[in-house]
Amino acid sequence: MKKQDFLKILRKFNDGSASEEEKSFLSAYYNLFEAKPDITKMLDPGKLDQLKKQIKAGIDTQIAGDIPHIKPRHSVFRRFAAAAVLIILLGAGVIFYLLKAPSVKEQHYAGQVIPPGGNKAILTLANGTRVILNNAKNGVLTLQNGTVIKKTRDGQLVYDASAAESKVAYNTISTPRGGQYRIILPDSSEVYLNAASSLRFPTAFTGSSRGVVLTGEAYFEVSHNKNKPFRVSSGSETVEVLGTHFAINAYTDEQLIKTTLLEGKVKVTIPGKTVTLNPGEQSQVLLGTHADTLINVIQNANLDEAVAWKNGYFQFENADLQTIMRQFSRWYDVKVVYEGRIGNRLFSGQIHRDLDARQALELLNYADVHFYVDGKKIIVSQ
Repeated sequence: MKKQDFLKILRKFNDGSASEEEKSFLSAYYNLFEAKPDITKMLDPGKLDQLKKQIKAGIDTQIAGDIPHIKPRHSVFRRFAAAAVLIILLGAGVIFYLLKAPSVKEQHYAGQVIPPGGNKAILTLANGTRVILNNAKNGVLTLQNGTVIKKTRDGQLVYDASAAESKVAYNTISTPRGGQYRIILPDSSEVYLNAASSLRFPTAFTGSSRGVVLTGEAYFEVSHNKNKPFRVSSGSETVEVLGTHFAINAYTDEQLIKTTLLEGKVKVTIPGKTVTLNPGEQSQVLLGTHADTLINVIQNANLDEAVAWKNGYFQFENADLQTIMRQFSRWYDVKVVYEGRIGNRLFSGQIHRDLDARQALELLNYADVHFYVDGKKIIVSQ
């Protein structure tokens, strides 16, 4: 993105004519700049010194010249505009230094748009029938053993088991790469599935407990029932609750299974060991090469980071580049390839998930991370 294009979007934001996509793009820049630790910590000392000199020498000129019509109308916009001014100044030495003249690789990307993911899922019924939920009409989808399965107008799946029979069938809802979905289970518990995830569950919870099987990542808001504990199995881990809010990240390409508790209390069990989590804590299960399992409890977990995807963000705190790109790969349904030595640098920041891949990846240019796209492949280098 060229400097004048950024200024044009900023002016449109100021006069109220910016599109939702443009607002999201500006907000992503702002959120990344505001993230802690400060984005400037990503810069090498030489660029940081240059940045300080440019901000000191140029801020009055920049406000008076490039963006003369900004009149903050409330405190939130004032903070945004102040950050945007700094971003523009950063642009002289950092951002737009990296972006001002697209390289051959960046030009190769110019005509390609990789959109963000959205509400996409497949429901597999007990008889093997597959329902593509993003194509299905709203309303009643089917009836299984007295349980009514409906798709609502706002794109969620609802199981009404009020007339369920004693015979129970099992269904599976699966999100593809680039998909997410929300489901209300037969006991009124809500589950948010992230990309490349699945949940197997009964059409009615008729026994002495409520059990589901998760692969991938999900956020649970479990309906309280002291007589029927709710159990989530994911790999070698089982999480048991009575009624609570928690998140589980159990992707097979990650080193850890993470269970983060927001409300209530949960028990996390692995072979040979059980730990109890209180609100604000996170268990981390490390899978060994010989099926051995280790579990660690983080007492002051970053709750915002654990559920950022559910709230429409990527959020990272001291994450390496590979961790970030695995999330991008799932959400944008792309393959990521690395060129050269990537290094061990850590990144912190927040990026909107409704940006297209180009917009999201441009933010990484803050830290001298370069990329280009070849079809559904993103090539990354530093």
